[in-house]
Parts: sequence; structure tokens; C-alpha cells
Amino acid sequence: MIPNGFARQSTEIAIRNLTKQAVSYSIKTSHANPTSKKMRIEAGELERFSDGSSLIISFKSQGQTTTYRLDPGMAYSFRINEDGELELYEGSHSRTDAPDLAPYVPTPMVVVDKMLEMANVTKTDILYDLGCGDGRIVITAAKKYGTRGVGIDLEPERIKESNAYAKQAGVEDLVEFRLQDVMKSDISEATVVTLYLLPESNALLRPILEEQLKEGARVVSHNYHMPDWQAREIGYAEVTSGDGEMHTIFVYKK
Repeated sequence: MIPNGFARQSTEIAIRNLTKQAVSYSIKTSHANPTSKKMRIEAGELERFSDGSSLIISFKSQGQTTTYRLDPGMAYSFRINEDGELELYEGSHSRTDAPDLAPYVPTPMVVVDKMLEMANVTKTDILYDLGCGDGRIVITAAKKYGTRGVGIDLEPERIKESNAYAKQAGVEDLVEFRLQDVMKSDISEATVVTLYLLPESNALLRPILEEQLKEGARVVSHNYHMPDWQAREIGYAEVTSGDGEMHTIFVYKK
């Protein structure tokens, strides 16, 4: 599955291997081209293709051959899904300046409200939303509970949107949006952290949360659990959004 949501910033194609083993694949310039180049990418490595052309990639997963078209200016990554299958995702961790922790997919408002409710957010909290998108979680917490908040995102357009929405909601004095790499951000003042990231991103962030957050801080994750934090889980809920899709919410306490 290749989800949408990442803006094209160059003509380079980037692929990162997020699995724990080498991945073999083949590349060619079109479906009609009979000649393909066999490639192998080691675990954690980043491969770049900079000729500006679309490419056709093929690889095997569970004995079946999967084929995708790779477009110029896009970043992709190999990862293993929850069923143990090799997949290629768009955007995840393939930027060269900082890791993309998830595609931009806004959290439905019914889920936002439930996340804040389950975290018992109050006006004495400081909420950090890591990968804040359009800022809706931080803004809703400020408007509904008077909570001070910080949203962090890599995309300038998302930060611009967040600031505009905060002003529209009349909460710009309570919130701040930072154009930063979450992996390099100081989140130590947070009493509540909200996340809607990919599973491997939660795994990357877990050591940072463990190191920086104070005892008693709550972490609320939309759809994906925090690996190896079962003992810290204090809440779980399933919420159905307006389109009928089921969403899960995990709440942890440091």
C-alpha cells in the first residue's frame, strides 16, 4: 500500500529500507522496457535515483511479485507490515534532511475529542503534538480546555495552516507551532504528548519519550500502539468516524 500525502520537492526518487534485513528488488524505466537492473538495499540504507524519470520497481513479498511506479520527487520506504509482508510506502523516513514520521492524514475531529478526553487534558497541562499537521489537536485543546500547546511539523505549509487556524479560533496566545524535526526537538516540558504516526515512527520516538518526559506525563497515540509500553497503558478505546472507519486510541502514562 502506498498512501498519499507528501509534496514533491525535487526530481529525485529516494528509497529507504526500514526492515531489519536486506531487500532485493529490480528497477526499470517503464513497463514496456524488458531490461531491468537488479538492486539490493541493506537494512537502514537510503538509495537515491536522480535522473528525473519515473521508474518501475518490482520486489517479492510472501512469494508474490509486487510492482509499483515510482514518481520523480517522491520518497519511499520498504517496511514489514503487521502481517509480516514486505511493503513499499510513500514518504516514510526517506527525506535526506530529517525523517518523515508519517504521511499527512488529518485525525477526524471525533477522534481528536476522544484523545483529549482520555488524556484528561486540563488548562494546567502543556500539550505537544508531534507531527501536528494542520494543528487541530493543539487548537482544540486550547479552545476547549484552555490548554497551552506546541505543534511540531516538518512541512512549512502545515505550520502556515496551523497558525492561520489558531488565529481564526482565537487561541494564538495559547499555542505555538514549530517547523522542526521531531527527533531533534526538546519536548521535556510536555505533560501530554499526542501522536498519529506510523508504527516504526513510534518505535523511533519511544527512547526520546522515555528520556525527556517527566513522570506522570501522558502519551496518546492514534491507531498505533507504542511498542514495549504495555505496562504503561492506562487507556484504550475504539471510535468510529463519520465515514464509518474504526479508529483506535492508546493512552500511556510515563
